[in-house]
Amino acid sequence: MTHSLLKEVCEDISKRPRFINSYGASYTKSLIEDFTTKNNISLTKEAFKAKLLQTNLFLKARKIINLNILNEFKEHVEGKLILLEIEKIRYINTLDEYIPLLLINDIIDIELYKDKLNKLKPKAILFSLVNMDINFYQRIFGFSMPIFSIGYKDIESIQDIHYISLEPLKEDYAMGENLFFDIGRGPIVYILSSLSSKEDSNGAIYSASSVALSLSLAESFCKSYNSYFKFRFFFTEDTADPFEGIYKHLEKNPKYAYYAISFFNVGWANKSLFYEDAHGENAIYTGDKFYKYVKSLNQNIYFLKSKTVSSLHAPFKTKDISTLMLGSYPCIISNTVYDDIESVRLEELQSWFEILSGFLRKLHAL
Repeated sequence: MTHSLLKEVCEDISKRPRFINSYGASYTKSLIEDFTTKNNISLTKEAFKAKLLQTNLFLKARKIINLNILNEFKEHVEGKLILLEIEKIRYINTLDEYIPLLLINDIIDIELYKDKLNKLKPKAILFSLVNMDINFYQRIFGFSMPIFSIGYKDIESIQDIHYISLEPLKEDYAMGENLFFDIGRGPIVYILSSLSSKEDSNGAIYSASSVALSLSLAESFCKSYNSYFKFRFFFTEDTADPFEGIYKHLEKNPKYAYYAISFFNVGWANKSLFYEDAHGENAIYTGDKFYKYVKSLNQNIYFLKSKTVSSLHAPFKTKDISTLMLGSYPCIISNTVYDDIESVRLEELQSWFEILSGFLRKLHAL
């Protein structure tokens, strides 16, 4: 039953985009509410004023080009445009007058050269994936300048432009929402999922698979609960200020919270455990326990760190709560137009369920 719920929920949520105040977001919240009603669970809702995520802006060159904003962009920037293969960055001494357009093969290239790019201090960064003509959407943390993604075919329209000017969009606000429910008694283990997707993506891999995984885990605990922990299934909406909904929740200083576990892109391959992310180290002891547990099941998982990626667990570090970040990395189609239900690898999603279900049930004993 649980595997069928995984597929059913993921397919259902993936039918529409889920940005704040959209029909898709409301539908997903109602699905979570229906789940709690059906299982006689108390659901808590927390509203918060959210700065809307600026997903794109338009650069007027020989035609209108969509630039996707991947981190903070608060002030007007302008500079000389220079087209570069990212490997050539190592031979450059300064970029403080430039906005480089970097050609990369994989998003990991940005990670590899992050420290060098911050040292070169360009006004902003544009990059394009040369192996796949898509606009990359996932947040990229840890850069000291705005960073944007552009489709590879659009490079042709701006490569003759020698000087560009970028102006932030006007800030806009909406009411975001957290939803959460508890199963069991004891110290709290947060299980964190995003509800959201970008405006032009159904986000099946990015977040629909995570919501489906959370509800399937919750269903399994409703049927058979045997743990020393209380599992808090927590869902929030993406906003312009990273983790805004999480920080709002943590203002209440929840008592007896021991663990915070986030996962993303679980509908894809390359299972990954991050012992360090863009916001610092995660709990080595917890990560090691998870890594050994997965290995005991003869499952392959990457044990890695990232300079540019993080997830919803990050704010919990400020409360000295043990954090665990899980996901599938890299996944360049996540939150793009290709991120639909046809791209979800259901066998990977089912595998994540089996791993997490067993790990959470044995967490007290590991």
